Amino acid sequence: MSGVQPPGLLFLCVANSARSQMAEGLARRLFGQRITVQSAGSRPRRVNRYAIEAMGEVGIELTGQRSKSVDDIDPASVGTVITLCAEEVCPLWLGTAPRLHWPIPDPASDDPAIGPDQLRTRFRDARDTILARLVGLAAASVPAGVELRTAGADDRPAIVALLTACELPLAGMDDQFPHGYVVAVRDRQLVGVAGLERYGDAALVRSVAIAAAERGRGLGVALSANRVNAARDAGAGAVYLLTTTAAAFYRRFGFRDLSRTALPPAIAAAPEVSTSCCASATCLALALTRATA
Repeated sequence: MSGVQPPGLLFLCVANSARSQMAEGLARRLFGQRITVQSAGSRPRRVNRYAIEAMGEVGIELTGQRSKSVDDIDPASVGTVITLCAEEVCPLWLGTAPRLHWPIPDPASDDPAIGPDQLRTRFRDARDTILARLVGLAAASVPAGVELRTAGADDRPAIVALLTACELPLAGMDDQFPHGYVVAVRDRQLVGVAGLERYGDAALVRSVAIAAAERGRGLGVALSANRVNAARDAGAGAVYLLTTTAAAFYRRFGFRDLSRTALPPAIAAAPEVSTSCCASATCLALALTRATA
């Protein structure tokens, strides 16, 4: 499992008023300042108010955004082009950057039979589908020179050392090790790890740790996205985690705060969750959306 972080993302749809605007906002939050994120359209219009509302619900402000023409984008700033059109003809891009196509139905509609509540639902569905796609992209966008692979039994000493250095708990680690873990390796040295434990229809992300020299390069995003994708691919309906320091980071993936009393019993009884050292940790949950449109 390996990939290269794209130097820039460009999201395209016709009006640059809904899907591509939401994709730009979500990608900016997920990837941070490490890459350039832009959006544009072939016939730009005003940013849709329901897009602004849907993004505001997840803490992303689009009020100051404007619709832009594809002709205004500098090709040199684009590493990957992602088109979001479904039933419409997508904007033409003459640059040489690789292209991905995520066909997502336009949530906007002029049909008077579609009321405000239905429109809000359509925009939320589009938003969540785009985010699921972005998490899939993030899982494949690892720093250059780093490889992600499934953990093996021989990796245990290096993983324990890394978790200990990062002051993360070891309780229950062996219950679903090594099959639930993925490691990041650079020059044969283990530089990152992330675990996923399955409990029926629920999953628990745990033990996400990055070597100090690798922090700030996007490896934490890639490892976390990898485990969220693994939970989705395994058919989990939701994924949970506890953190004392990284709640804001995981909200970028769509995780939301959750009371411990609302945890599924199997998750609440997991060793990492039930130990006293995690009593002050923030509990987060993510309802999983299929990444396919």
